Amino acid sequence: MLLISLMALLGVACDRESEIIGSREVSVAYLWGLAHEGSTPIKEDLILRGYVTLNDVLGESSRSFVFSDESGGLEVKLDAANIFTFLPLGTEVTIHCSGLYIGREGGTLALGLRPTSIYAVDRIPQEQMLNYIVIGEYMPDNLPPMRMAIGDMDYDDMFRYVMVEDVWLIEEERGLLWCDVDAATGEYISTVRHFTDGSDTLAIVTAPTAIYADWEVPTYRARCIGVVDIYKNMVALRLSNHQITPMEE
Repeated sequence: MLLISLMALLGVACDRESEIIGSREVSVAYLWGLAHEGSTPIKEDLILRGYVTLNDVLGESSRSFVFSDESGGLEVKLDAANIFTFLPLGTEVTIHCSGLYIGREGGTLALGLRPTSIYAVDRIPQEQMLNYIVIGEYMPDNLPPMRMAIGDMDYDDMFRYVMVEDVWLIEEERGLLWCDVDAATGEYISTVRHFTDGSDTLAIVTAPTAIYADWEVPTYRARCIGVVDIYKNMVALRLSNHQITPMEE
């Protein structure tokens, strides 16, 4: 049933793409240049082409996915659950931006519908998704992360898909879980763990919805892959599909 549904999505998406004329392909960086504080409408058919670099398969995001190209990334707000079933990590995606809004949210960029509340954009209903999003092939081998040193990561890299190598958990946090527990509610909370390369410190933030929230943080020398994010006004890495592996692998 899932395969049939996905094939139906792809068929409609291909029809949608063939109907578009007079469009202009741009980069995520270009949209960053258009965005102002709050929300900005997109009134021409600007096209983005890139890949899914973060989804909800392991609970690392909720009702959204991260789209990245070579210039950077943004969060696409989507009113849907189990997004990974039709947008797995590495899926090629084309977004037709006409009629959508871009919004600055806490130092990051979001793409969605005209805002009707306090948020910069509203979520795109799943039944309207194919008006804007063309689902392409699943191409994980075409999704190389950018190698980046901790010291080079800054606010200009928001939602960029990156790899940081040869880092290890700081001594003070060894034995801890990925997420702390709120003493009042007993629920997991968003938590930062700190890794070092011997000179600089990398903050890795984990959402309480992640299925590995109660896993112990590994202490081996690691390679970490994810998207650059901002958490409490600091630059952090959000693991994508829990891609943290020993350096020897």
